[in-house]
Amino acid sequence: MLTERRSDAHSDREKIEKARQDAENLFKPRPQPSPDDLAAATENAASAGEQQPRRQPRIFRIPSVAPVKAASAQEPAPPKPRQQRRTIGRTSGAIPASQFGRIRALASYGMTRAQVAELYGVAVDEIERIVRQPNSALSSKG
Repeated sequence: MLTERRSDAHSDREKIEKARQDAENLFKPRPQPSPDDLAAATENAASAGEQQPRRQPRIFRIPSVAPVKAASAQEPAPPKPRQQRRTIGRTSGAIPASQFGRIRALASYGMTRAQVAELYGVAVDEIERIVRQPNSALSSKG
């Protein structure tokens, strides 16, 4: 039993030493070839090149595209105007106070007040009144 431990320890030590040596060999600088070695290598490469067939270059062809002038000659038709829907006048209580913040956000982030009024189906004056109201008015109403 004691001899088994010694042999196991010995084989483990050998494995560790071999792994260390392999790792050192990976990072060891390679010797620079001398000019004589370079000349011999080019001669070998030239003779090897004669034996092997020449490789075909990889060229990918791009399909031709229609001329741009033909596409730009036709002008796009002007967009058709959108029909405005008629808004039905509502009383001031028609829009719940919980929507006032959303209405302010829509009006400040790009929608016109007329578009917001159309969305909610109220007059533009109602939207303007909501937008002009200070934010603190919401907390006192709620």
